Amino acid sequence: MNLLRWRLGFGVLFVACAGMIGFALYHQFYQWLMPCLMCVYERIAIIGFGLFALLAVVRPARTRTGVYVYGALLTAWAGFGAITGLRHVWMQYGPKDPTVSCASSLPFPIDLNALPSWIAAVIRPVGDCANIDFLLLGITMPIWIVVASLGLIAMTWYLLRLQLSEIRRNQWR
Repeated sequence: MNLLRWRLGFGVLFVACAGMIGFALYHQFYQWLMPCLMCVYERIAIIGFGLFALLAVVRPARTRTGVYVYGALLTAWAGFGAITGLRHVWMQYGPKDPTVSCASSLPFPIDLNALPSWIAAVIRPVGDCANIDFLLLGITMPIWIVVASLGLIAMTWYLLRLQLSEIRRNQWR
């Protein structure tokens, strides 16, 4: 019964990540809000988490080691999203430093010319990280990314704890 809960839980997390990326792409291609470098890193974190959540649905962990591996991978991806979001918030609300710009603060490690054009269009950084271009309920997108990433971590740890308790219970039968 717990594997159904595991798969359903990580399926919901995958759908949430797909919804977040769909929301971002809608605003990019239909509202013309171009992503900055930090936005692209945040997208990569959400995509990475979503792919590992999908892997957890397809191949659930049946051992403690498997649960810990999923926990480490998923926490790392969501943690990367939260840290990137916090840095982005600092760039938007922190003291303005003219020597640090969005494009020079972190290098973009992917050669976009080597990728298919549709992938390059999704992850091409264009905007300025310090600008606040969009608010949802009065909150900027980087703050939403931090909240979403922390929520993903909390839900992941809850599902991992349930799976570990199920493994321990079955171990003593």
